[in-house]
Amino acid sequence: MLVYKKSGGEVCHESVDPCEIATDQVESLTEEIAVMPTAITPVPVFVKIPVVLAETDITILVEATITLDQEVMEIKRIKNNIFLTQSRIVSFCQNDRLGTGILFIAGFIRKNIEYKTQDYTIARTPNICGDIRDCTVEVPFNLATRITFLREPIFAKNTTSSELEFFNEKPFAELVRADIAEVYIHTNPALTRTIPIELMFTELTEKVVVNLRLEVLQKQQVRIIDIGL
Repeated sequence: MLVYKKSGGEVCHESVDPCEIATDQVESLTEEIAVMPTAITPVPVFVKIPVVLAETDITILVEATITLDQEVMEIKRIKNNIFLTQSRIVSFCQNDRLGTGILFIAGFIRKNIEYKTQDYTIARTPNICGDIRDCTVEVPFNLATRITFLREPIFAKNTTSSELEFFNEKPFAELVRADIAEVYIHTNPALTRTIPIELMFTELTEKVVVNLRLEVLQKQQVRIIDIGL
């Protein structure tokens, strides 16, 4: 109950909702019943599963210029995520490099940039007030590299043209691991009028080294034999 007086001396009462109280409840343990899955007879069978054709480490260099919407005093944090958008294989061998192909990869780095802005300064003090903002940008990349097959892809020749070939199942690439090392350079920084020692900028150039580990797979029919388990 909240009690207060008005200017005329009248006493008023106003009800105030109490703070919510968090309660917890212990959940009972539900017993499970083990079920033996239905399995096929342990005889040789043929299954269609993704088979690893190649595994490779690739280093790519990426440079990007990013323009932010406000003047920036400091970059607080940059978070990176890598996505693959396209992967294609051309099974092309040279005479001295049999069992190889060309892998084409396209993707982008999604960068979430947190930065500090300057809104105003407090008079007669060195204090600065500002906001922490963020901006998300996508930096594209593409590459082509020769890979060595651990197991060659299965393809059938096109009967209409001896120069073309198509795969029964298109090979595809999966990202196993990504390591990023980067450095950013302020573009055209300028001193502020209020604080001469602080540099402000709106553009930054990023130089990024990306190490990718890729697995190249293709769905193939595989004969599974009884291994005596």
